[in-house]
Amino acid sequence: MIIEVINTGSELLLGQVLNTHLGYFSEQLLPLGVRVTRADTVPDGPLIEQSIRESMSRADVVLVTGGLGPTSDDLTRDIISRMFNAPLEFHPEILDKIYTYFAQRKVVPGPLTRVQAFVPQGATVLPNNHGSAPGLYLQRDGKHLFCLPGPPRELKPMFEDYALPILRELFAGIPPLARKVLRVYGVGESLLQERVEHHILAISDQIEIGYCARLGEVDLRFIAANGELVKQASAKARELLGEAIYAEDEGNMEQTVISAARAKHKTIATAESCTGGLVAHRLTNIPGSSAVLQRGWVTYSNQSKVDEIGVSEETLRLHGAVSAECAREMARGALAVSGCDLAVALTGIAGPDGGTAEKPVGTLYAGLAWKDAKDEVQVESHHKLLVPKRDDFKLTASQFALNLLRLKLS
Repeated sequence: MIIEVINTGSELLLGQVLNTHLGYFSEQLLPLGVRVTRADTVPDGPLIEQSIRESMSRADVVLVTGGLGPTSDDLTRDIISRMFNAPLEFHPEILDKIYTYFAQRKVVPGPLTRVQAFVPQGATVLPNNHGSAPGLYLQRDGKHLFCLPGPPRELKPMFEDYALPILRELFAGIPPLARKVLRVYGVGESLLQERVEHHILAISDQIEIGYCARLGEVDLRFIAANGELVKQASAKARELLGEAIYAEDEGNMEQTVISAARAKHKTIATAESCTGGLVAHRLTNIPGSSAVLQRGWVTYSNQSKVDEIGVSEETLRLHGAVSAECAREMARGALAVSGCDLAVALTGIAGPDGGTAEKPVGTLYAGLAWKDAKDEVQVESHHKLLVPKRDDFKLTASQFALNLLRLKLS
């Protein structure tokens, strides 16, 4: 089965809206044993028809998103009507449902709303229980076309409630595809391939191996029609990579840290300068973090480091705020003031200014303090040179700090 996706909307190509539909469809289709073969993103206008015609000439199933609303740039409904020689027919029951939807929200719909109650002749209506524009399903010459609304909060429930049951029947008998993603920290993409690929292919050449590099880390992906092969590949990768694997599938570093800390009944404090609280922010994104993160400081100025967490003025004078000595004192002070089991501290130069020959933009010092088995405080520092771009620096610095916590908790 060949499946193609067409995402419509000029806003997707202008960078105003992040296109999340392709990833969502891929996740939903893998358990059915099929995958998206090709995807196209087109602006509002005549390219929509061209893209649909091209996809229909190749694919068995085409998923189109967007263009079903009431405004002049919502063209999908009219294009489908023309392409399939299917006149638009008015459905009063759809309009009644739309009016009910707006009435429940105490909103008076405009006259253009009526447009959404017109359906190409012969199309199956996919109800929209979370918005106003219904979806459409058409069959022609063994091809299947699904037209879905653009907003994810409308698209996802419509797809799962109405499109997926149709697709399950179409793909009945196809074994599901098994997939596993291992998230790897601190190993580059090419080195990762050298370390694992020939071992995985020795298990079976039916395992598809993929790599997705991000800042400072790589996703290692296995796909196979046989779930047992994916399990064997994952086990081998874990054997080869050990603690470099920090999460699976959609897991992230902060989830791993919170889970490990809760399992061991450990508490954490943070002291951040260059990241401005990003480590604490990421930890508090995770449900249950209140049992772990007890305190967090944003000690951006030198004086705040002295006043809040006890960094000595002499250390700042002799070594500067961006130094291993300062990072250690920040971590030690955060541990002492908070009474937590672990504390992580970050200080560095995010840029674009402030760097020197000795400490260029991108310089990071991290401190980690913890209580050992004898309840004695231990402190260590780490030095990294990260991407000298402010946003990327802050993200990778926070990831580095979280990884220090993860490794200590393990």
